[in-house]
Amino acid sequence: MYNSDELKDPASLPNILKLLKKDPEFNRYCTQHRVAKGHVLKLTGDDRQFCYLLENGYLQYNYTGPFAKGYFFFIKPGKFVSLPLFKNQVHAEADVVAVTDVIWWKIDFEFLRKMLLIEDPKNYIVLNYTLEITYNFYMMTKKYLSSSEDRIYFCLARLIDNGIQIKENQVELPLFLTYDRLASISNVSKGYTANILTDLREEGILNASKKPWIVMDVARLKAKLGIQAAHPDNTWGI
Repeated sequence: MYNSDELKDPASLPNILKLLKKDPEFNRYCTQHRVAKGHVLKLTGDDRQFCYLLENGYLQYNYTGPFAKGYFFFIKPGKFVSLPLFKNQVHAEADVVAVTDVIWWKIDFEFLRKMLLIEDPKNYIVLNYTLEITYNFYMMTKKYLSSSEDRIYFCLARLIDNGIQIKENQVELPLFLTYDRLASISNVSKGYTANILTDLREEGILNASKKPWIVMDVARLKAKLGIQAAHPDNTWGI
């Protein structure tokens, strides 16, 4: 059994870049790019050449296909956009949308694979990524099975992961969050979303009068979903 830090620390952005830079051909196979808000990276089953590692900004990973509507998760700085677990594995089809201006590293897949085999023989980085993806699938399934009201609570709870804790039990939500985006990711109408947010404001749970929105009582928001506040050491709790 691993302690959470055993997986988190090797899989941090500085450590991953440090690992890759051990090869003198790093600059040939790894390039840094600025990407404008609204840019869409399309991942297909044929895309096997590059992996992407997010340095700054936020991305929304939307699965595409006839049965994928509403399946998404957000990617925050320091995380891989995609990381095939097996040599012959293909990406799930997805549109990766820059919801802010971002900076990412574009990394040659074979170079990354070679360096991970040499420098990370215990597969800490791949294991960390696997746990994160497993958690995302679990949470997407829970959202799919929720009521309209609970989907809004659920999406706010997920966005807490990408926010800034300003006080105990209070989190500043990302600036990219709007009424329209919350309605879209919750798969409900804007009018219904506005009504639920009004209720949350009246209950003192949410302050959405100006940006950034602030969840004033994280525990009460999560209690609406029957979720206990995660322990700080629980990397994959919401």
